[in-house]
Amino acid sequence: MSIRSSPIAVSDSFHFSHYYWKSWDLSTEEQSEAEYSDTEGEILAPNPVKHEDIKLKFYNSILGDDSNNIHFGKWDNIAPDQPDAYGNASQAMTDYMFQLALDLQLHRKDDFTYVDLGSGTAASAISIAERYPQVARAACLNLCHEQNSSASHSIQERNLEDRVEIVEGTFEDSPFPDATFDLAFSQDAFIHAVSKKKTYEEAYRVTKAGGAFVFCDLMAGDEMDLTQEEQQKFTESNVLNDWLTPAENVQVCRSAGWKQVEFVDLTTDMRISFQLMLKKVNYILEHTHAHISNMSRVLLMNYSKKIKERLVQIDRGVFKWAVIHARKPVQLDMACKPPVPFINTSDLILEKKEQEDTSIVVVDILHKMPREKIEKLPKSVSLLITLSAGLDHIDTAACAERGIVVKQSGRDAITSHVVQYALAFIILGLRDALNQSGLPFPSSGWDLNWNCEGIPLDNAKIAIIGMGTIATQLVSRIRAIAPDTHILYHVPDVFRDTDTEQRYKLQFYSDLEKMASECDILVPMCPLTKQTEHIVSEEIISKLKPSAGLLNVARGKVVDTDALVQALQTKAIKYAILDTTFPEPLPKDHKLWKMKNCHIFPHYATNTMAVRKALVEDIQPIVEEHYGLGYSDEKLKKVEKRLRFDLAVAHQLTASMNLDMLVLNHISARFKSGCLITPGRMLWKQVKPQDLVYSSSNVTADITIHQAIYEARSDIQAIIHLHTPAATAVSCLEDGFVPLTQDSAYFYGKIANYEWDGVSDDSSEGPKITQAIRANPGCNTLLMQNHGYVCFGRSVREAWVLAHYFERCCEVQLRVMQTGAKIKMPTPGVMKKAVEASYLLEIAPGVCEWDALCKEVSFE
Repeated sequence: MSIRSSPIAVSDSFHFSHYYWKSWDLSTEEQSEAEYSDTEGEILAPNPVKHEDIKLKFYNSILGDDSNNIHFGKWDNIAPDQPDAYGNASQAMTDYMFQLALDLQLHRKDDFTYVDLGSGTAASAISIAERYPQVARAACLNLCHEQNSSASHSIQERNLEDRVEIVEGTFEDSPFPDATFDLAFSQDAFIHAVSKKKTYEEAYRVTKAGGAFVFCDLMAGDEMDLTQEEQQKFTESNVLNDWLTPAENVQVCRSAGWKQVEFVDLTTDMRISFQLMLKKVNYILEHTHAHISNMSRVLLMNYSKKIKERLVQIDRGVFKWAVIHARKPVQLDMACKPPVPFINTSDLILEKKEQEDTSIVVVDILHKMPREKIEKLPKSVSLLITLSAGLDHIDTAACAERGIVVKQSGRDAITSHVVQYALAFIILGLRDALNQSGLPFPSSGWDLNWNCEGIPLDNAKIAIIGMGTIATQLVSRIRAIAPDTHILYHVPDVFRDTDTEQRYKLQFYSDLEKMASECDILVPMCPLTKQTEHIVSEEIISKLKPSAGLLNVARGKVVDTDALVQALQTKAIKYAILDTTFPEPLPKDHKLWKMKNCHIFPHYATNTMAVRKALVEDIQPIVEEHYGLGYSDEKLKKVEKRLRFDLAVAHQLTASMNLDMLVLNHISARFKSGCLITPGRMLWKQVKPQDLVYSSSNVTADITIHQAIYEARSDIQAIIHLHTPAATAVSCLEDGFVPLTQDSAYFYGKIANYEWDGVSDDSSEGPKITQAIRANPGCNTLLMQNHGYVCFGRSVREAWVLAHYFERCCEVQLRVMQTGAKIKMPTPGVMKKAVEASYLLEIAPGVCEWDALCKEVSFE
């Protein structure tokens, strides 16, 4: 072991001694030794050293480690005798804590902010900023001016000034405004806090609603093997002002307001850190006494003694080292009376009537929220939930300016009800059924041969204004029962969705007047905005055929009521079915009430107890999703259980069809802030749900290929990477994959190509893969030349079924090529129709096959 020519000093008031040592060079004898004694155990008290972090220099000298992260380490998979072990373990501890914080807040994908309380040299913050690009701001709060100056210099050297800042102050009285950070973070700093309660309260104050608190620190043992006198001497000699046990720390955190406070005991890791320090010091004493001064030898002997004392104290239960993590609850103000009682099952959602510190405000359609009300809301409000389908009672622009997110509850129930309601009225309107209501029969001239002038759904032309969630579900239902219906739609050109057009065979009209002139029924399904007010204008109504009708289940004001009255009076159109009107309600003497060809309903599309119940039941899930509060509850466990099952099924199916490569290649699915993935070193036929891991022993999988694809598109939820014979052979062809059959319609225009560079764990390959995926929007397969292929989708079932069919299509392509005969290529028109059919909801990849495939696998 080589001894570096660098200063040595013992400087920490707990870890080794409560004295600061003057720094010496271990390799020289420049200082006079007359004033020092080599009596074992004697404490030396030299002059202080200015503008240097002597503790850091000491670590570098003794441990032979270049890292400036000197916290206790986490020793999972790190051998103490490997080079730079202490620094690697310290870095692993920082990563462990920050990853824990990210897992607590999975909803925070970017613009993550945190404060490091008692940041020291800012080594942790610098490392986190460099390793986690989602961190937008790290504020390092620290009292020591010399450390802060050194930290500022390190930050400048790494060009991190725009993301990491140094703030001088104490963590018991920080200068930050309320609710500033997503995370309050600290490593080994609170041990000397004068008041733990004040410290934890201050962390609570500066953290945003729903944010996290993660810190590690030394704590008193639960059952210390010390007399009361020994305990007092221990705390006084180590300057421990508020020395609490883990249980007491947890209780103080809770009293400060934190919820879901958890304790993780890492005392064993601290013991390993001390053991490594002792080993390093004793090595110097035993092997290098000829190269160091007597003075330095005494220092090292004192240091060795202190470490041994710490190890004995650990074994006697004097102290523990642990992580505590917690969440800050959110405050909910129910500003309206809910139609059914709100039952809250989360301890992270607190209901309150006063507005102070309110995070969420809940309103209904009768509770108007104009700009002046929005501006008067507390600054702490970040979420506004409305118990309605529409948003026209809320000034959404004012909310956006305040940074307030607006959410609608009960969306699924509302969508389902409106779709069913609208579909029923479309059919009744087309069949002219409502106009037959009240006809007297039997009567003179009536018999079973009587005919009504109506249009069956299959022969109709249905025109829809808008193509949002409700309209899309409506056309899906229409297609399910009437595949040949002509469905026309109009949206502004910028909102045109060609994928939806292809999936549901829709005809787009940029000219609303032209669409109105061709339809049998016009159905506005757009939100009410300044742009859509009176979108069904006098001009549009005048273009409707005399046999056409109007159905309004949107908002009354999207239709020009006066123009509609005129058209109905003159029989310019056949009928109108109005679930909404303007004004609403209509005055008693309004002309529309008296018209037999106008059918008015009391804004009834969602007026069921099922919807009312869903409106209230959705409040908690919306809050949990927005603030990331629901990831620790039973829902997450169910999601993980299903993902593990599907992934294990996918592995076993692949093996049973001889498409695997023994223990190589990977299947993964997004989960939390990472993914569940193939474990490695297991045959795929052996993989069971419990075997899936959060990372893999094969660096290729989670660092390069899979990670790069997940980064390319947020809609990708599962990936399968294979080297199957036929697909790998096709990857070697100059022309690559050629779609020849109906099966290949899944991949028509959806193949991204990548020129594999031969090294799949090369860090430079990741961005290239990401770029290849993004260069072909909507692709579902990456063909890696001379390598293999990757299929991906919105679920494990979709990704696996695509991979299965891709291999099959490649095998067909190779067999056709082997014939040597001239190949008849399908025309683009044929392939376009095949694509449309292949991606219908009921036969999309994985929809039909997966449940049957799952029955082929047993994990018993």
